[in-house]
Amino acid sequence: MKKKIIFALILILLLMPSVFAVSEGSLKAESVIATAEKDMNVMVQAGLPAIRYNDSLIKARQFYEVQLAFERNNGTADYSSIYDIITELNSIKLKAFKTVDELTALKLAINETIGIDLAPVLQLYDEAKAHFEAERYEESLAAIDNTYKKIAELEALQTKIKVFYDATSATVTNFLKQRWKELVIIPSIIFLIYLLTNNKISCMMIEKKMKELEGRRSSIKSLIAKTQKMYFEKGGIGETNYRVRMKEYSGLIREINRQIPLLREELEIRKKRKI
Repeated sequence: MKKKIIFALILILLLMPSVFAVSEGSLKAESVIATAEKDMNVMVQAGLPAIRYNDSLIKARQFYEVQLAFERNNGTADYSSIYDIITELNSIKLKAFKTVDELTALKLAINETIGIDLAPVLQLYDEAKAHFEAERYEESLAAIDNTYKKIAELEALQTKIKVFYDATSATVTNFLKQRWKELVIIPSIIFLIYLLTNNKISCMMIEKKMKELEGRRSSIKSLIAKTQKMYFEKGGIGETNYRVRMKEYSGLIREINRQIPLLREELEIRKKRKI
């Protein structure tokens, strides 16, 4: 009898690993989900909206539990869909950090903009901010680009008006007084003035664009310095948050550094033209 009991106990011990052991695929899936959960905590600590991220994370966790149950019941588990969700989560995280940084830089640019009506600019900024808070990061980034374009458009209009006025006011006034009978040739004169001033206006716009890019680069460098201080001195942000932000900042500065030499080259070519 004792031998039968001992044999039964040995058999149970031999069977226990097969009951509780899980596959390498399960362990890897659990690991990536745990990393995603840590990333969400970083986002929350940084003040970023995370409802969209959390919904996808819950979906990944539920899918994992279902596949794990299949595995424990000697079924064939497939964890591949989890990695698709995790890829989506990484994309959401990167877009979230990029968008908040772009919004911060845009706000600085708006505060430094003078001489134009900022009402349409602020309307676009509020639209970008609303998209961000609703976690529509793609729409928010598009609205940010539209805001920069609106600033450039309004500044260009202001510049053209000023240059045209300065170049034509005195000449046109005297012409109208002395040659009022020849008003039919005014369109030709206006066209001539356009030819004489168009290149100058283009040069001014290029210089304005370069100044805008340099200002944006300065704003980003300020954000870099602030982020580094928070990370190294105050410990206000986590390492993952810090690395993501530094990567985004570096990418933005590289793009600005690429554009400025091209604009400078175009400016030199235009300055050599007579008209």
